[in-house]
Amino acid sequence: MKYLSKFNRQLSQLREDKHLTEDEVSVICQVDVSAVNAWEHGQEDLRCYPTIDNLIDLCLKTGTPLEFFLDLNSDGDEQLELPGLTFIDEHDVNLSLDQLQKEIEKTMPSNDELELLKRYRRSDEESQKLILQLMV
Repeated sequence: MKYLSKFNRQLSQLREDKHLTEDEVSVICQVDVSAVNAWEHGQEDLRCYPTIDNLIDLCLKTGTPLEFFLDLNSDGDEQLELPGLTFIDEHDVNLSLDQLQKEIEKTMPSNDELELLKRYRRSDEESQKLILQLMV
């Protein structure tokens, strides 16, 4: 794993800094605790690596920048090589980020939807069943 060669040590450091157990990290990433143990394994031939989804969950749910886990060239000349993402110049990156932001905003619930969700969660089980029946 080109960009994750130090991931095991960084994850261990993060867990120490944030006082997280392997079990808590497994819940954050929705994996079995044995996966987290394998991510941190000291022997490279026995180590495995998280999926991009696991990595993003870990970053978002712990407030940790992705760069903390990635081994990037310190002189800044190397571009992260991700399939399907190549940029000619900074303008391309900004356009892509703007488009990504728009797509993310489309998935965010409106204030009305959030209010409905809050009310649903405060309802008793019988009321929740009735609400779900009305939606069908």
